[in-house]
Amino acid sequence: MSPYSSDEVVATRVWDHSLFLRLLAFVKPHKKLFIQSFLILAALLALELTGPWVWRRALDGPIAASKAAGVVDTAPFVQSLLGWVAVYLVVIFIEIGFRYLEVAQIARTGQAVIHDLRRQLFLHMQRLDLTFFDKQPTGSLVTRVTSDVEYLNEMFTSGVVVLFFDMLKVVVIIGILFLLQWKLALTVTLTTPLLIGISIAFRGGARRAHRVVRSRLAALNGYLQEILSGIRVVQVFRREQRTSERFHEYLDGYFDANRRTIFLFALFYPSMSLAVYVIQGAALWIAVGLSLTGEVTFGLFLQFWFYLALLVRPIRELGERYNVLQSAFASAERIFQVLDTQPTVRSPETPRVIARGSGTPGHVRFEHVSFAYVEGKPVLEDVSFEIPPGTTVALVGATGAGKSTLVNLLLRFYDPTSGSISIDGVDIRELETGELRRRFGLVLQEDYLFAGTVRDNLVMDRPEVDADSLEEALETSRANVLIERLQGGLESEVAERGATFSTGERQLLAMARALAGRPDIIVLDEATASVDSATEARIEQATRSLLAGRSGLVVAHRLSTIRRANQILVMHKGRLRERGTHSELLAEGGLYARLYAMQFEVQDGAAEAV
Repeated sequence: MSPYSSDEVVATRVWDHSLFLRLLAFVKPHKKLFIQSFLILAALLALELTGPWVWRRALDGPIAASKAAGVVDTAPFVQSLLGWVAVYLVVIFIEIGFRYLEVAQIARTGQAVIHDLRRQLFLHMQRLDLTFFDKQPTGSLVTRVTSDVEYLNEMFTSGVVVLFFDMLKVVVIIGILFLLQWKLALTVTLTTPLLIGISIAFRGGARRAHRVVRSRLAALNGYLQEILSGIRVVQVFRREQRTSERFHEYLDGYFDANRRTIFLFALFYPSMSLAVYVIQGAALWIAVGLSLTGEVTFGLFLQFWFYLALLVRPIRELGERYNVLQSAFASAERIFQVLDTQPTVRSPETPRVIARGSGTPGHVRFEHVSFAYVEGKPVLEDVSFEIPPGTTVALVGATGAGKSTLVNLLLRFYDPTSGSISIDGVDIRELETGELRRRFGLVLQEDYLFAGTVRDNLVMDRPEVDADSLEEALETSRANVLIERLQGGLESEVAERGATFSTGERQLLAMARALAGRPDIIVLDEATASVDSATEARIEQATRSLLAGRSGLVVAHRLSTIRRANQILVMHKGRLRERGTHSELLAEGGLYARLYAMQFEVQDGAAEAV
């Protein structure tokens, strides 16, 4: 199985009552639109029935009367015929107008529903914690918000609304056919199961083929998203040929799956047409015999023939309607799987509020904290430490020691498996998550910039960020120098992922963004690990101002940052092994001293040489 494929959910019933009831919750706010759609369809049916009725009145009225009378002066009959023609043209033009209303109204109805559904789905996904995203391929989630929701649009337009009306339409027309000529109607009724049988036979193959198409599309989207996100790596390692070959493999699989559905539809429609011809042929055969006995007039037969066409159309489309419903219910299940997923990290119903006292805020305490991403495989074990207000604690350790996990727990992206984390004496699980994270200023090693303006990326729609705090943040982070060089200043455009800025420039902007909210606690997750020496010097100056008077947790491997920390914590294989100042830990000659010798001695020598 492809690593980019998602679990494909396929509806097992043509009509899933429980799912439909859930979908009704999105329909209710727009029930007026659905009623309007139904009324427009009813008006169209009335117009469709009126046209053949006019034809019969014209053929069996003035034309038949003129022929029977055998008079020379046919002017009165022609005038009557022209009157019926005028009536027919009026009906046609009105029907054209209602056709436009049908398409516009049904499309509007479907779009109104899926707009709400897509909006709720996206908002819900944003509230889910990182555990959910760790387990879900990005391509699968994109497919659910786009393609899956779009399939529900088909359900609400060409699916449910039209299907319900088609069922009513079939009943009404069959009743009218029996009123017109019961023998012909009985012939049609007896031959119609052939049409229904072909539709039923088609639906099984269509369901299986559609399942494969959806699975292949999810795999294609997943692979495409990964390659585009890592295009720099692809190019630098000259992987274009291999990635193109892999993409073609996924694309060919998707193409083959679609070709299967095309084959089924190509076989289905001619088969349906053959069944229609059989029904029409049987009706014509019986009609000829009835016309010889005078039971059927030409006008009556023509009216019956047109009504028969109206009857056959919805039955012929039964297979397609079934396919739409199957696809829609499958999409609904996939969508509700996401909507039913509840975040494991959530705000309490009655969150506590940290009172602003006279002292300095930002007292962080970890007490016997353990954590595992996968049950039975702990990443952190019994970690305890504190960050007193206004002090800086540095985390060091080899890759995989658990440093970034501690940051994730502090920001409550995950909850500890055991133990607790508190801020100013309050367990962070008792705080509203938005209020908790508002207290932090976070700068990552690879911080993310969004497409938009520089101002948008710094403010991030935070109400607490005003003009004064933004200006102060730019000056403190030394990012004001960068802003002054930009032609548009704060209104300069930022490309996706901040591609128009260097790594160092993105770091400066990220620091300014963190400072703009005037946080109580600063978290630097190896924020200077990927910048040049000149930029690092500017960031180091900004860091001093940034941490002044605030609590700080610094995950760093640059010596200068660690030396300034009030306390250094040494992590090793998920445990806190050593703690102390730079000089104290060097004097102990333990893990930190070895890390210093391996990682920092060369840098320290270079710095002293300068």
